[in-house]
Amino acid sequence: MDERTRRNFLEKFSKNEHTEQEHELFTKWLKSIPEEELAPLLEEYGHFFKELADHEPMQHPELLSKIDARLDDLEADDNRNTSIQSKLSLRKVIAVAAAILLFLTVGIYIRKVSDKQQMAKNGASFNKISPGGNKAMLTLANGSKIILETAKKGLLANQRNSTVDKTADGKLVYNASNKQVNNQEPSSEYNTISTPNGGQYQVVLPDGTHVWLNAASSLKFPVAFAGKERNVELSGEAYFEVAKNKTMPFRVTVNHSVVEVLGTHFNIMGYTDEKSTNTTLLEGSVKVISGKDQKLIAPGEQARVNESIQVSKVNAAQAIEWKNGNFNFAHENIETIMRKVARWYNVSIQYQGPATHEGFVGTVPRSENITEVLNALELTGLVHFKIVERRVIVMP
Repeated sequence: MDERTRRNFLEKFSKNEHTEQEHELFTKWLKSIPEEELAPLLEEYGHFFKELADHEPMQHPELLSKIDARLDDLEADDNRNTSIQSKLSLRKVIAVAAAILLFLTVGIYIRKVSDKQQMAKNGASFNKISPGGNKAMLTLANGSKIILETAKKGLLANQRNSTVDKTADGKLVYNASNKQVNNQEPSSEYNTISTPNGGQYQVVLPDGTHVWLNAASSLKFPVAFAGKERNVELSGEAYFEVAKNKTMPFRVTVNHSVVEVLGTHFNIMGYTDEKSTNTTLLEGSVKVISGKDQKLIAPGEQARVNESIQVSKVNAAQAIEWKNGNFNFAHENIETIMRKVARWYNVSIQYQGPATHEGFVGTVPRSENITEVLNALELTGLVHFKIVERRVIVMP
C-alpha cells in the first residue's frame, strides 16, 4: 500500500467515512509490517492524527487534556522501565488512539506487551476472564433439551421428515426431505435454539437458511416449513443468509416488529435492553414492518425501530463484525460497549462515578480474554476498570 493511499484512508477513517474494503486492506497491510518498523510508523501516525486534532482544538477539549496527561505519565514511566521498546509501542498507540477517539485495530499492538506489563501501566485488575464460544441449548418440539456444546457429533433427533444433526465443525443442521412445501398447513411443531451469555451458535434451518446467533439470543422456528410463509421468532441478535424462495417469504418477528424477505443477507440486533431494534442489510431487499409503518431498505442501509422506523446509510459490514470474531465499535458510548462485553464474557457491569459521553471507534478481537478489551478502552484515557470476580467496575 503506497503512502498516498494510506493517507487518504487515515483521513477518511478519522471522519468515519471509510469503507469496509478500505479498512480491511489497511489492516492486512498493517499486519504485514515487520515488528521493527512498527514503532516509527505509529509515531508517524501519531503526528498525523495530532495535526488533524490541532485544526479543531475545541472539538474534544476533555479528551485532549486527558491525552496530554496520559502521555506525560508515560514519559515519566519511561525513565523507570527497562522495556523501552514495549513502552514506545504503547506510547505511540495511545497517541494514535486517544487523539481521535479510536483504537485503530488496537488488538494488533496490545498483544506485543505482556498482560502483567499492561496491568501495571493502565491499572486494570489482572483477572483472566475467557471469551465466549460455541454454546447453545436446543429445545425440541416435545420439550426435551439438548446441550449442544457437549452433544456428540452426528444425529441428534428425527422430526417430521427431517433429521437434526451436529456437524464436525459444531454446527446444527436440519436436513428436510421436503425443504419447503407450499400446499401444506404450517407446522405446529417448533424448535428453539438459545445461546447463553458467553455463547454463540450457527444453525441451518429446514429450508436451507443459515443463521448465526450472537450471545444471549434465541430463535424459534418450525421443524418443517410449509404453507405460504416461512416464519421464525428472534430474541437478541442474529445474522441471516436466507434461502431464496419467491413463493414463500421469510419473516422474522422480533420485538413487535417484522422483517420480511424472499432471499437475502441481513443482521438483526433486537436485544430488549437496547434503545432500538436494528436491521442492517448486506444483500438483497428487506421490508421492515412495525405496526402500520413499513419501510423497504436497500443494501448498505439500516432500519432502526423504536416508536417509528428510521432508515439511514451505514457501513453494513460493521454490523456483522461479531460474526467474524470481532467487537466493532462505531461511535458507541461506554454503556453500549459494556452491554456487549457483559453478554460475551458473561459478566455483570457496575458504574462508579459519571461515565464518559464520548464515542469510541475501533475493532478488538472477541477471541481475547476480557482484560485485552478493557485495556484497549483504557488506552484512550477516558475510562478505567477494576474486575472483582465476574463483576466489571467502570470508573472515570
